[in-house]
Amino acid sequence: IQQHSFLHKEFWQKDLKEYIIKNFDFSPLVKLLHLNLPKPSIDDHVADVDRMINYISQKEKINVVFDNIELITSLPELLRKNNWVVDTVLNEEFCVNEETSVYKINCISKVEKLYAIAVDIGTTTVVVALVDVLNSEVLGVYSAINQQIVYGSDVITRIIHSEQENGLKELNQKVVYTINELINLAIKNANIQQKDIYAATVSGNTTMIHLFLNLPAKYIRREPYIPVVNRVPPIEAYKTGLMINPLGKIYCLPLVASYIGGDIVGGVVACGIDESQELCVLLDLGTNGEMVVGNKDFLVSAACSCGPAFEGVGIKSGMVATVGAIEDIEIRDEEVLYKVIGDTKPVGICGSGLIDIPAVLYKAGVIDRSGKFIVDNKKFKNRIRENADGEYEFVVVEKEFTLNNQDIVITESDIENILRSKGAIFHGLHTLIKYLNLYLEDIKKIYISGGFGSFIDIKKAQLLGLFPDIEQEKFVVSGNTSLLSAILFLLSSYARKRIYKVQQKMTYIDLSSLPMYMNEYTSALFIPHTDLSLFPNIAKELRR
Repeated sequence: IQQHSFLHKEFWQKDLKEYIIKNFDFSPLVKLLHLNLPKPSIDDHVADVDRMINYISQKEKINVVFDNIELITSLPELLRKNNWVVDTVLNEEFCVNEETSVYKINCISKVEKLYAIAVDIGTTTVVVALVDVLNSEVLGVYSAINQQIVYGSDVITRIIHSEQENGLKELNQKVVYTINELINLAIKNANIQQKDIYAATVSGNTTMIHLFLNLPAKYIRREPYIPVVNRVPPIEAYKTGLMINPLGKIYCLPLVASYIGGDIVGGVVACGIDESQELCVLLDLGTNGEMVVGNKDFLVSAACSCGPAFEGVGIKSGMVATVGAIEDIEIRDEEVLYKVIGDTKPVGICGSGLIDIPAVLYKAGVIDRSGKFIVDNKKFKNRIRENADGEYEFVVVEKEFTLNNQDIVITESDIENILRSKGAIFHGLHTLIKYLNLYLEDIKKIYISGGFGSFIDIKKAQLLGLFPDIEQEKFVVSGNTSLLSAILFLLSSYARKRIYKVQQKMTYIDLSSLPMYMNEYTSALFIPHTDLSLFPNIAKELRR
């Protein structure tokens, strides 16, 4: 379990308010009200429940529902014992087709603190943010490997496992356990209690949301690829196993299709693509390689499974983007230079560094365009070696300079994994653009989302063949937009409305059904591509 201190620590804890004020509004899903109710009398004999509902409705100008029979049963004594002065927590119930929302009374007691969590359930990594709702402040962001990974690194393998006896239950328990571990760490560090957390917003791909809710996922992978549900109603926390206030509510961001989930819907809103006049692209460099092309007028999505390489999984020295991760690599003459998150000794290499490595090794003549080592390279003969498995590897950092006293290396199979991932992403985008009768040059903005460090070298990513060869100023490294959208969903009514509108508007294209996708994929497995006309500027540079 790691407390995230990369990329967004300053953003989450300092700049988030400014970002929300500029682009959204403050109207959280969960409210705390301090009530001083008028006392009943012989002339005012309104029932206790109606008295509370009427008072809140008039004072807050909101619609209120009170249907928790346990709370209703305890209400008479509670009101009179406290002389009609009580605190209440209200959770929003969605009326998507209505202009006004309905709030449900979920707690009546002495309440001084109001917290919530925002959750990003990734196939590889789970991230939890603890939010002080009253101050609209993120108190901490924590991440861990999704424990479901023991049943497979991709969604298809996990869906297959879910179809076995007790398989769905096992997958559900693993992800709930992962989230609860992070919640416990957040609670401990913030010195609060479980009962103080009254809501959780959850963002993730369609399979992850199904497994989190213990919903059967088998038809997601079977033609015609249909999920159980796209819009999940608010759920009582105790029904999910999340360790927050049992009466708190769980809200899942809406899904679009079998392979496009709330993480992508929310990411579109977080980046402002849904309000842009220009043609924009959202590229999510997670395990499932989702992408969206569009603007305020249309939104078309697709997915291309690219594996967890960019999240450091399946890479010998790979790791998530946190303290100790190499996020930027250069080779000058015979020296390997690198930047480490947290300015400490390195432990491994995160996604942005893994994008750099094949590009800089190719440029230095260490590997060829297919990713194979040129073993007679004299400049780096002390760094290229054969490991115990009989595989060639390149020593990035010798063990005497690392935090864990182990060499940080990149192997030939690591590079192969990275090339497969980058090939899937680039070819998926190129195919989608062609399908829409557009050109890569038509794109005005490309938003890059994923669990990276604060830095992605766009030029190196283009040399690798991951990103199209267009102007670098068109790229925006957006970080974890899934987590950001879960926070926005929690704190802003305007964001929630936009997210639901995007979900209604967005269409999904199954790339695997397009002949040109499967036929041309192998061309993208080279640095940068077998068709250098797609990378004219890179080709010019390589010829120098």
